[in-house]
Amino acid sequence: MEYDIVVIGGGVTGAGVARDAALRGLKVALVERGAAGGGTTAASTHLIHGGVRYLLYDRLTTHATCWDSGHIVRTAPGLLTRLPIVWPVYAGHMRGLETVETLFEQYDRFQPMKYGRPHLRLTAEAALRVVPGLSPQGLRGALVFDEWWVDAERLASETLDSARAAGALTLLDSPVTAILKEGGCVAGVTAGGRELRGKMTINAAGPWIDKISSMAGVRMPLRLMKGTHLIYNDKALTPVGLLLEAEDRSRYVFVVPSTLGTWVGPTDLPGPDDPDRATPSSEEIGYLTRSVKRYFKDWPQQHDRTIVGSRPILGQPGAEKLLSRDFEVFDHEARDGVAGLLTIGGGKMSDYRAMAEAAVNAACAKIGADRPCRTHLLTLDGQPVGDIPDWPHPSPRLKRFLRTRPHLRELHALAYLGAGLAGHAARRVAGLSPAGDESDFKRRYA
Repeated sequence: MEYDIVVIGGGVTGAGVARDAALRGLKVALVERGAAGGGTTAASTHLIHGGVRYLLYDRLTTHATCWDSGHIVRTAPGLLTRLPIVWPVYAGHMRGLETVETLFEQYDRFQPMKYGRPHLRLTAEAALRVVPGLSPQGLRGALVFDEWWVDAERLASETLDSARAAGALTLLDSPVTAILKEGGCVAGVTAGGRELRGKMTINAAGPWIDKISSMAGVRMPLRLMKGTHLIYNDKALTPVGLLLEAEDRSRYVFVVPSTLGTWVGPTDLPGPDDPDRATPSSEEIGYLTRSVKRYFKDWPQQHDRTIVGSRPILGQPGAEKLLSRDFEVFDHEARDGVAGLLTIGGGKMSDYRAMAEAAVNAACAKIGADRPCRTHLLTLDGQPVGDIPDWPHPSPRLKRFLRTRPHLRELHALAYLGAGLAGHAARRVAGLSPAGDESDFKRRYA
C-alpha cells in the first residue's frame, strides 16, 4: 500500500501533521521511535503561551503564536487549565516596573486571541499576599498575566487518537532505520521492521530532524538548544505561576505548579549535536536552584528530579536572543534536489497546529491534492468548535522579510515598545493605570 503522506515523529508536531492530513482525507502513516509525546514535548514547560518576552525582539512571533494558541484552546479545552502568572519586579532588575507593564500593555492586544485576560498590576504589598513567602526586600510591585497549562503528553497522544479516528496508521516504538529512495526521490521509510511507502514523507522528528534528513543525504541548518527543568513533587510550592529574573539577570525562568509537580525552568543553552546525549549539567541545576531561591528564603533545599530536552531552532551562531522561535517548512526538492521529502523545523508547542497545517499544505501542493485544512474546525474528539473569531493574522510577507533579518526584527519590536512606553507614561501621569490589590486578583482568578 502506498500512503499519500508518511510522517516521521510522534511528538505533538508530528501528531498534528498526521491529524491534519488524515482530516483532509489523505492516506497517512506515522512512525515514532518511542511513546507519543515522549521527547521534546514531554520536556517542555507545558505552557501554551504567546511569549510575552518575545515582544522585546520578535513581535510577529508573539502575534502568530497567540493567534494559533486560540485554536488549541478551542480544539483541546479539556487538556488546558488557566494559570495566573506573577512577574515580580525588584530594585536592580534589568527591567523596571514601568517597562514590564508596557510589555503587558502590548501583550494585552494579543491576549484575546487565546482567551487570555488583560494584565493586572499589583502593589508590592498585594504581591506578597498573593505569593506568600516571596521576599519583600526591594520588591517594587508585580504584574499578573495568564497563560494555559497543558498536559503536553496527553495533547500529543489525543492528537494521535484523533488522527487514527480519521483513518491514519500510527506506529509507536518504531524507529526509522532507513529512508526509501527510488530514482533519487524519497519514497517512504523503513521503521519498526516495516516498509511504509508514501508519495511524500514529512520529517517532524523535532531535534532528530537532522539525523533523519541525513539518511536521505541532506543536512539541516538548525541549532539544537537544550532546556532543563527542576521538578519538585510538591504541587503547591506556590499558589500561582511565576516568571522570575534569573541570577545572571539575562534570562527569566518559569515556576509552574501543576498536577505533575512544581517545575522550575527552563535553561536555554546550546546542546549537543546528538539530542540523545543531552543531560542536565550541575551548572544548570545550580543556576535554576539559585535563581528561584533568591526570591524565597524557605524554598526546598533539594529538587526531586530533573528533565531535559532539546529543540531545533532556526538561526545561526551569535546572539542567542535573536534566534527565531518561528518555524519553517523545508522543501528538499527545491533546496537540495531531493524530491519527496519535507522537513518542519523550529517553532513551539503553542503553534504546533499551525506548523502542521503549513507542512501538510506544502505536501498537498506537491501531490496535487487540493484539500483545505480542517484542524481548526473540529475538537480532538471530532466535535465542531462553533464560531471562530476573525482575529487579524500577522502579515506572512512581513514575517518572511524579517525572518532572515534578525536585527531588523528586533528594531521592529523596539519601535512598538518605544511607542508603548510613551503611551504608558502618559497614562501613568494621568492616573489611568492604577495598581490593584489582592481582592482584584481574587475576583479575576477565584
